[in-house]
Amino acid sequence: TNFEPNGEKVLANSWCISNIQASQDSLLGFINYGCGVVDCSAIQPGGLCYDPNTITSHANYVLNLIYVKNRTCDWHVGMVVQIDPSYGNCKYP
Repeated sequence: TNFEPNGEKVLANSWCISNIQASQDSLLGFINYGCGVVDCSAIQPGGLCYDPNTITSHANYVLNLIYVKNRTCDWHVGMVVQIDPSYGNCKYP
């Protein structure tokens, strides 16, 4: 466990992915928001994380980019895991 300067506890080797209970509409809204804040080129057609082309898969990637940038996981749509969600050539930071 690490502690950020603001005192928030952050798990080492952790990732933020979609909460299984989050609706597809909520996840899509988060993708639209997140891609205005972080680089979503990896989930665009031809990107290393485009396939599978699903809302959940793309939301996983965007949630984690925001998690890396801000060290926060939006609990409305995301959850923190300690198993690397990377697959194939799609590497999660």
